Amino acid sequence: MSHPCPHYPAPVRHPWTRWWRWLTQRSNLLSQLTEGSYRMLMGRRRVAGHAVRIVNDPAAVRQVLVDEAPSYPKHRFMHDLLEPLLGVSIFTSNGETWARQRRLLEPAFERTRMTHAFAPMSEAVQALVQRLAPLADGRPVNIEHETTHVTADVILRTILSLPLERGDSQAIFEAFAHYQREAPDATMPRYRRAWWPRLGSAARAQQAGQDIRALLRRHIAPRHAAFHAGQAGPAQDILGALLEARDAETGAAMGVEELVNEIAVLFLAGHETSASALAWALYLLTLDPDVQQRAVDEIQRVIGDGPPKLEQLRELDLLRRIFRETMRLYPPLGFLVREAAAPGCLRDVPTEPGETVIVSPWLIHRHQRFWERPDEFDPDRFLAPAGRQAMAQAYLPFSMGPRVCVGANFAMQEAVLVLALVLRAYRVLPADKAPPEPIARLSLRSQHGVWVRLERRT
Repeated sequence: MSHPCPHYPAPVRHPWTRWWRWLTQRSNLLSQLTEGSYRMLMGRRRVAGHAVRIVNDPAAVRQVLVDEAPSYPKHRFMHDLLEPLLGVSIFTSNGETWARQRRLLEPAFERTRMTHAFAPMSEAVQALVQRLAPLADGRPVNIEHETTHVTADVILRTILSLPLERGDSQAIFEAFAHYQREAPDATMPRYRRAWWPRLGSAARAQQAGQDIRALLRRHIAPRHAAFHAGQAGPAQDILGALLEARDAETGAAMGVEELVNEIAVLFLAGHETSASALAWALYLLTLDPDVQQRAVDEIQRVIGDGPPKLEQLRELDLLRRIFRETMRLYPPLGFLVREAAAPGCLRDVPTEPGETVIVSPWLIHRHQRFWERPDEFDPDRFLAPAGRQAMAQAYLPFSMGPRVCVGANFAMQEAVLVLALVLRAYRVLPADKAPPEPIARLSLRSQHGVWVRLERRT
């Protein structure tokens, strides 16, 4: 049985092509990857003009991310790239600062379990289904806009107990888009000769980060003040749990700016990456109508026409595989950038302090040694022994080790719910547009949107 092969930037085959792409497409790291990158276990490459070591070998990946994780902290480039948006947060910090933030954040996130989050999540997804109704007339729809809205709505309802207004949604979408465009060019001159042509990128990135933080601060500051004035009830959302959190060693509470930092991380991880993955999932289903119909049949069998229940999401096996396969083809973070903190050795090759080491879910998920038909969309691959083995050793959409995403289960449940209710209501069809072009910036997005057509199911 044949399966669709969605478009992605063709690997570089000739040196002159690599240099041309660096000059013309330097902001998209995917366009600079060579053919050999999809076959090698480890090698040196130039990414965005910077010499790095790319590690694809599963044993070496585990060494970097799990077994010797303290020796390979996040690269300082990631801090400089994201600091205007996330501040000194769990996503940008290392060492004891990171450990303290993880101790505060993880229990707060766990307290807001799916049993509490499911109701506000369902309300946000039902609102999405209603918003799509006027768009379901066969015209092309940039579904990224809609998945951005719903995932931002979900995360604000579960973190702050507030629904997202449409104006805020558009502001968030535009601010994140501006930040993704400007931040790499604003940051890169610190690591290369500063002849970078994008003058003003730093100011534009700073402004976009401030816009997003201002939106979050507007909701966080009054809650912080009320809590410390003794006017807040028991925690019902993630912010409430964070307000109650205390450092185990010092007993200190989190201040407003620290809360903004950590909520911004949850917002980025819980909305930006999920929005992208959901848009890709709906696009992939336009390429395979048979899989889409099987998914609809499963939804009708498990949920029917009534409101969904949390326990039913666990029975939607095909939808879970669809999202899992989407995350394989389009991992939210295409590149995990680390920096060797001490002398070490990867695959019997010495590493020096300060050396840049990249683990690339994008490459590993499409690696020709690990996956059969790696470029094909096939949700059933995980049913076969080869697919299960590949998933066990070469699948890391949420990273792995001590820095694995705390919201991985949340993201899966959210995705299954969105796909279930959207597919139950609408048929998702190809749009008369060019195939979406994946571009790796802060997260893996499409350069010009993800376009589909929607039709009501009768």
